Amino acid sequence: EGSSKRRSWGLLVTAGVGGTLVALYAVATPFVTPALRKVCLPFVPATSSQIQNVLKMLENRSGSLVDIGSGDGRVVIAAAKRGFRAVGYELNPWLVWYSRYRAWRDGVHQNTKFYISDLWKVSFSHYTNVVVFGVPQMV
Repeated sequence: EGSSKRRSWGLLVTAGVGGTLVALYAVATPFVTPALRKVCLPFVPATSSQIQNVLKMLENRSGSLVDIGSGDGRVVIAAAKRGFRAVGYELNPWLVWYSRYRAWRDGVHQNTKFYISDLWKVSFSHYTNVVVFGVPQMV
C-alpha cells in the first residue's frame, strides 16, 4: 500500500509539473516569437503621455480609427471613450483577449473590435485615422 501511495504522489507531481510547463509555454510563446521574426516587433505598452498625444492629434477629427499592433488595447479603448469606432490589430492572441476584456470592463466594447492578425496581411485603406507605434525597421 505504501508503494502504491508513493506512486500516486509521483504521478500527481509529474502531472502538475508537466501541466505547469505546458501552460507556461502556451503563455510565453506569443510574447517570445515576435522577437524571433525578421523584423522584431516587441510588445511595449503605450505610456499615458503617448496616449494623451494620440488623443490630442485626434481632436476635431472623426471617423474610424485603427491601431496597428494594438498590444493591450490602451489606445483603442481611449479613442473609443472619445467616441471613435476603434479597431486594433495584434499578432499576440493573449493581448487581443485581454484587450477585449478591458474594453468590456471599461464599457466601450460596442465601439471597439480587436483582431488577431499579422499587420502585414491587412488592408488599412478604409480607416480614416491610423495609429502605429513601431520600431524604426517596421515603419
